[in-house]
Amino acid sequence: MKYMVPFSLLSVIFISIFLFGCGSDRTQPTDSSSPSTSDGHVDHSHQGMNGQTDMEKMNVALSKLSTEDAASAEKQHVCPVSGKMLGVMGPPQKVDANGQPVWICCDGCKGKLLSNLDEYLAKLKKE
Repeated sequence: MKYMVPFSLLSVIFISIFLFGCGSDRTQPTDSSSPSTSDGHVDHSHQGMNGQTDMEKMNVALSKLSTEDAASAEKQHVCPVSGKMLGVMGPPQKVDANGQPVWICCDGCKGKLLSNLDEYLAKLKKE
């Protein structure tokens, strides 16, 4: 009988540790699928800014640009090639497209933009 209380107390402690200590982090996304390589984004990492919303990531990335460039990129808002919000993968890149500045999310989108310039410029005009 004198061992019953310590045993019960230890049982409660171990069960609590198991339930709360071994549980998965609920703030992390549950989708563990790997990023698609069909959009050409295999040459860089998308890690490093976890835990922030896309808007927070964009604001951080745009703060690294000049005031004029940040305003231009914020106005465009999305990469015409990938469709991703500018800045979620780091500072966006400005490309001169026949005298018009076009912002892309990464270097991987540059070739596609330049090879299909009319298509992507038309896409930007729609938005």
